Amino acid sequence: MIRIEDNFEDVLGKAMSGLGMSVAELAGRAGVEASRIDALLRGEIHDEALLGVAPPLGLSPQKLLDMAHRRWAPDAQLPEHAFLFNTPFPVPGYEEMTVNSYLIRSGTSAAAIDTGANADALLDTIARSGLRLEALFITHTHRDHIAALDAIRSAHPDATVHSPAGEPLPGSVALRPGAGLACGELGIEARGTRGHSPGALSYIVTGGGAPLAFVGDALFCLSMGKAPQEAYARALERNRRELLSLPDNTILCPGHGPLTTVGDEKARNPFF
Repeated sequence: MIRIEDNFEDVLGKAMSGLGMSVAELAGRAGVEASRIDALLRGEIHDEALLGVAPPLGLSPQKLLDMAHRRWAPDAQLPEHAFLFNTPFPVPGYEEMTVNSYLIRSGTSAAAIDTGANADALLDTIARSGLRLEALFITHTHRDHIAALDAIRSAHPDATVHSPAGEPLPGSVALRPGAGLACGELGIEARGTRGHSPGALSYIVTGGGAPLAFVGDALFCLSMGKAPQEAYARALERNRRELLSLPDNTILCPGHGPLTTVGDEKARNPFF
């Protein structure tokens, strides 16, 4: 089981950062002592304080409280034609960080989504399953999501690399929101979900049962990727419009943390 990427204090910090709100300002708006907010940001649970700070941060009070007390855990599973690879990518201060990459297949055709920190397991799955890697789709170009790009290119030089037009990679095909592609009988639609990064795309895959949405760092289980203040409101709006508008049974495949579903995030994510 991949751990949930963010704790409740991370959600608070991301909302404060996105709104440009200091502890002192939040204390004044919420009627909660600044020292208590500092304690919340250290991960100390205080129900009354959480219920107080949520509204001025635009967060759902009850969802935030449920998250803090860990009252729910995701149980979404990928269908047989999709694979998840979770690889460590430690950074200073977050040594336990991991990153996800994915593979989808239709017949002998395969496509990868992001590279992860290490592509060995992904490449081994392709080889053992007798697949032909036709394409690699990049959600955004932060280092942890393209760290193994050279390894995949070296092993499968004929695979077409697709990257967001707003974050183009050398030697790749630039994609814009609305682009439609395919992997065998699976349809792939690119949707614009920039905010965490300036040109990020999510890829919606249909044709094999429940839809799959490979969302990079746009959305996490119970959270979302950190967006700078100037992009925060737009990131929230795009997540609502482009991702949470999908059918409730859509499986959300984030760049970090466990799988979840649109229905669960609508019901449980404090940002929404």
